[in-house]
Amino acid sequence: MWQNYTNALMTAFGLAGLGFGIGKLVIMLGERAIERRHGSEGVRDIIARRAKLETKLDARRGDRIRELKELDGAVEDVLRRRKVMERQIEEVRQSGERLVRLVGEEVQGSPCYVAMVVNKYVGTGAVQQSQHALVDPSWAQPQMIEVWARSMAEARTEIERRYPPAFGYAVTRMQEFLSADTPVAKAS
Repeated sequence: MWQNYTNALMTAFGLAGLGFGIGKLVIMLGERAIERRHGSEGVRDIIARRAKLETKLDARRGDRIRELKELDGAVEDVLRRRKVMERQIEEVRQSGERLVRLVGEEVQGSPCYVAMVVNKYVGTGAVQQSQHALVDPSWAQPQMIEVWARSMAEARTEIERRYPPAFGYAVTRMQEFLSADTPVAKAS
């Protein structure tokens, strides 16, 4: 019985060695056939070059993915700004023919102030029935005026120089443009 086990074990080792030898022979013949087909440069060199190329392509792919994400963010930002601008355009269209008067010139570094100015003589008392001779009837409602100045006091001075209180003009409200945290200064 031990002899049968020993014979079976020896046969198994022999067949395993024979299989290993045949596999090694097939691999060597395959390598030589590949070398003949691709030249004498060597398959190992080609594989090493292609491995480096694959690594570089993976790195480039990662860079491109990162760039695409940044560009997607930029496109989303542009689309968001476009929606805001379209909303502002629609608000302007719905507000009718509202006129914005400008006082001063835009100077970099100086803020823009928005003031609401009304004329006290238009639309009051006996004048309400008849048109005022020198002032447009739209001045009965507050008119928006944008003023470029260094300070709110200087802006008020510029408005009063352009629209003098002696002629009935009065500033009803004034604030720095596009500044939500700036308090609104009420005119007295």
